[in-house]
Amino acid sequence: MIKEEKRKSKYNREKSKSRVLMEYIRTISLSFLAALIITTGLAIHARNEMIKNLYVNIEEKAKMEEQIAKQVVMQSDLMKDLKNQKYSICMHVGYLYETVHDYNNAQIAYELALEKAKPGVYTPYFKLAGVLIAKEDFTEAQRLLNSVKDTKDKKLIKQKTRSYIEMGDKYYSIGKFLSAAKSYERAKFYYDKFSRKDKVIDNAIIVRLVNAYSEAAGILVKSGYNSDAVRFLQKAEKYDPKNLNIQYKLAIIYSDLDPEKSVDYFEPLLDKIPQHIDYGTYCKALMKAANIADLSGRPTQAKYYRYKIHSIDIFIDRKVVYKNDIDVYLDSFVIKKLWFKYQLRPTYTFENISNNDINNLSAEFVLRNRDKVKEVVTQKIVHKSKPLYSNGGKTEKITVMFGKNIFTRKELENYTIDVYLFKDEKYKTLVGSVKIPKKSIYPVKQELEQMIKGF
Repeated sequence: MIKEEKRKSKYNREKSKSRVLMEYIRTISLSFLAALIITTGLAIHARNEMIKNLYVNIEEKAKMEEQIAKQVVMQSDLMKDLKNQKYSICMHVGYLYETVHDYNNAQIAYELALEKAKPGVYTPYFKLAGVLIAKEDFTEAQRLLNSVKDTKDKKLIKQKTRSYIEMGDKYYSIGKFLSAAKSYERAKFYYDKFSRKDKVIDNAIIVRLVNAYSEAAGILVKSGYNSDAVRFLQKAEKYDPKNLNIQYKLAIIYSDLDPEKSVDYFEPLLDKIPQHIDYGTYCKALMKAANIADLSGRPTQAKYYRYKIHSIDIFIDRKVVYKNDIDVYLDSFVIKKLWFKYQLRPTYTFENISNNDINNLSAEFVLRNRDKVKEVVTQKIVHKSKPLYSNGGKTEKITVMFGKNIFTRKELENYTIDVYLFKDEKYKTLVGSVKIPKKSIYPVKQELEQMIKGF
């Protein structure tokens, strides 16, 4: 009886109040956490959809405003007696003409608004500057912006920043890259006056500056002005020190101007982007650097440069695939419908057009919907037992089986497959990118179109 009572006491004892409370709190906490995760996920999705719809709505709104403005301009003589109208009317008329890209009448209207504006009202200055920039009257636009002297008004500084970005964009679009860079420099000068900065705007200005200086340097290189090109690339590098593209351009230019400095630029790039480096130029720079080291009494450094050539040769052979080494052929693209979904089955062949045999090669097939990666399939395509021989060696047909469920043919129109090849997974080279062929998506429609063309 005593043993039985103990057993009962052990398994049927009542829970204490504190334990009940703890379990209740735990249940509530888990429920709250689950609700928070679900709510956050839904909020992120809703925000993304809102942003997407916002851009669509902005584009639609702009088109609608342009259509309305065209109707108003065509049906009315807005310039008649505009001199006698008040400031707000002149501004509105200027906006209508600007919307329909009639910049001459827009300029007249904004100039009248400027005459009628009260002291301290700067909007007509910047609206007029925008029209002058659109007309490529940069001298007058610059004069107008310089006439606004106040640099303490935050709203004014913001407007000046925007105007100089606009001017830079216009210069860039017509190929005047150095002038574009100077305008972006002015934009940055005014934007830097803000104590609190928006990272998006700051980054946008820097990206524009880097692109403008890089393009200007490219033109100078083609004209043979390498020293000036270096100066502009160094300015770009100052704004974006981690930009590998700028570092590579400097490495190439320095291969003639200063081979040892060229090697200094090339060396870190060999570890980061070896598949994009011109190996021939790098080796020539190393040979020149070795000769310079010999002549200047640095035999140890010269020996290092020459050894580097040999080690790079081995590294490239074992680790790197160049885009120009391989030709990619899309042999077929099959879309199979299984129940309510479509499956993609592209078939590829790869040809070695380099001068070296390849004993090890893998391929990565990336399925993406616009910029969003949906699926990645990796396959070994060359083995030691079956190498890809130089100058024309081909692989067998490689069929890729994507498992992504796609439910409408319309959705397929937005899909692209990128093909990366690599010997070492660290160094992947994009060798091909193709959108899903429409004839694969709509085979019957394509056949009908061909029949119609035949008639």
